[in-house]
Formats: sequence, structure tokens, C-alpha cells
Amino acid sequence: MIPAHLDFRSLKRGVSIEQVLADKRLLERMRRRGDQIVGPCPVHHGDNPNAFVVDRRKNLWHCFTGCGGGGDVVELARRLSGGSYRVAAHYLATLVDLPPPAWGMTTPPARPFRPYTKRLFLDPRTPWLKQKGIRPQIAQRFQVGAFYGHGFLAGCVAVRLFDPEGRPLGYAGRRLDAEQARAWGKWRLPRGLPRNTLLYGYHQAAGLRRGGGVLVECPWGVLRLAQLGIPAVALLGTHLSPVQRKLLHDLPRVVVLMDGDEAGRNAARAVSMQLANTVAVHLPDGLDPDDLSDQQLARLRGHFLL
Repeated sequence: MIPAHLDFRSLKRGVSIEQVLADKRLLERMRRRGDQIVGPCPVHHGDNPNAFVVDRRKNLWHCFTGCGGGGDVVELARRLSGGSYRVAAHYLATLVDLPPPAWGMTTPPARPFRPYTKRLFLDPRTPWLKQKGIRPQIAQRFQVGAFYGHGFLAGCVAVRLFDPEGRPLGYAGRRLDAEQARAWGKWRLPRGLPRNTLLYGYHQAAGLRRGGGVLVECPWGVLRLAQLGIPAVALLGTHLSPVQRKLLHDLPRVVVLMDGDEAGRNAARAVSMQLANTVAVHLPDGLDPDDLSDQQLARLRGHFLL
């Protein structure tokens, strides 16, 4: 039972979003901009440094990319905890008497990322991949499939991740539960994963350096194109980092095939401005690369010397 003086209205007045972000050690990736706090979205674990914006005066937040979420401090606490509003209220009650965080003070260093190198048993014949048009043979080759165990990847289709040299880093998980995906974002990534140094599929894309390849947002487009013999890599998001740009810079041609939404179109423009060797292919609203037929994807061959 929440005490009367800690009802939702009191919590919204007594706890700032800034306090929640500090308690969760999320302020380390964010910056102050006037009366705003700006940074990557902690709800869907995005990497766009301008996606998540907090209005400190109104104590409201909004994500302008991946999850499109927003609201007050209670809503943020609920989404970050994965529980109910009551669970969020109990958590916020523990923060009521904490002083506001002091910007610039030293924060404990984040734990260094530790690669997970063991290989898990994954089912490449899961119906979810079949609906995406991904055949078991290609899923097995890329070490992708449903995970039936417990823990971090429970309820997910797991995707094995490698660095550009082919060293295993661990697994990402695509949530299958639609409600969880809406509340927390579609993807679960290992804590501390240096995602801005990766291009999914880079070490497996035969002919990439010789003829170029396709750049997409997520692994499913990479797998669908690989089935057609077309080299492709994925950003694992919509933001092109300096490391990723360097990996793509020397390729003969990069076809930019982002999702058919506002975030995807913005990403395509940003990538095209940063790389001179690009051709942008725009998709209709609401379509992702893996929504296209094999015949439509095969037309991309005309952009390469394969």
C-alpha cells in the first residue's frame, strides 16, 4: 500500500526525472542543454544522442525516435522497471528524500564490457523467422534462432554478435512479446555493448570490399539479402558512428536501405551526407527491408559489381 503522502500526484511533484536518471546511472551518457537533458533513449536502448529529451521545468520526457514514448516521471519509472504503475510508485518513493543530482560530480565508472564467447543452442526453424522470409539454413549460418532457456534472452529470437574481425561478443535478443516490445523496445542488448563500433554481418559479407554492399538498420535485412547473395551490413540502429563510417568509407558502393519511417529517412539522409559512395533507396511508409519480396530485393544487384 502506498502511503497517502506518496500518491502519484505527490510523487510527480517530489521526484524529478533527473533523479531517476541519476539513480539508474543513465546521466553519464546525457548532457544538459539549457532547461533540457538530452541523450540516447534509455527506454528502447537507442544510440541516437539526440533522441531522448527531458524538459526539466515541466518534469516531462519524450523519445523522438525508436519507441516514440513520453510522459511524466511515473511513466518513465514504469518503463525502466518493466513493472506496473504501483511498482514504479514504490520505486519513486525511495527517491523522494534524495537531493537532486549535481552535474559535473564524479560518477563511478561503468563496468567494462565483457564478451560472451560461448555458443548457445538456438532454433533456426522458429515460425517468427519463417514469417520474415528467413530460411533455416541462413539463420543457422548466422547463428540466429529462438532461445528456449531462461535469463537475458528468454522470450527472444537471439542474434549472435561479432566485432568487425569476427570475434564473438555475445547475443542480442529480439523480444517476441508485443506488449514488452512496445514498452521496452524491440531489442535487448548486452550491457555495455560497444554497438557504435559494430556493423552486424560485416565479417560475413563476402564480396563487401570488392563490390560494396547494402546498409540496413537491423539483422533481418542482412539475412534476407544474404539469401540472395547480396552483401549487407546493419547499423543496429539509425546512428552512424565515426568507427562505422570508417568501415564503410573504403567500400566501392553503399546502398542505404533504411526503414520506411521518419527515423529511417533521417538516418538515410545523415549517412548519405557522411559518405560519398552512397546510393539511397527509399521505402514506402511503414515498410522495412525485410518486408520486401525476394524479387524486389534482388533488384538491388544493379547497384553493384558483384
